[in-house]
Amino acid sequence: MKSLDDQLAFYRSYHTTAACRATHYLGVPLVTFSILIPMDWFSLPMAGYLVPMGWLFVGITLGYYFLLSPALAMAATVLMVPICLAAQWSSYVPRQESAALFAASFISGWIFQLVGHAIEGKRPALMDNFFQAVFTAPLFLMAEAYAFFGWKGPLRKP
Repeated sequence: MKSLDDQLAFYRSYHTTAACRATHYLGVPLVTFSILIPMDWFSLPMAGYLVPMGWLFVGITLGYYFLLSPALAMAATVLMVPICLAAQWSSYVPRQESAALFAASFISGWIFQLVGHAIEGKRPALMDNFFQAVFTAPLFLMAEAYAFFGWKGPLRKP
């Protein structure tokens, strides 16, 4: 597993302008919300409960984040819980409406991000490393927010 610094440096190299990062603060949560909707159409029985797949996916992802940086993972958890709740609620509406909400949020989230990359003049990071880009994007945004508010820690070289 690559270090947090290595993963953030990779992702940062594709997002060097403030405009590109700003579009991702809208686009990444929208895409995250959207992919959780169809995941929550399905549940797995675990310990006597039906656990929506979206919650399971987010739990695994947050576990990975805790291995990399407990501080960033805590902040990501605070933001992911409302997104998960909204996606779960959206998965309960009639399937056609739920699918339309998935499509609208997925497409608009990607439009925001692609506009950012057009401004940046670089292709998206996922074109070079899908796994790292997809799983690092939310963590990168948390690290950038931390840095914006003055906490650099191990997240950013001066």
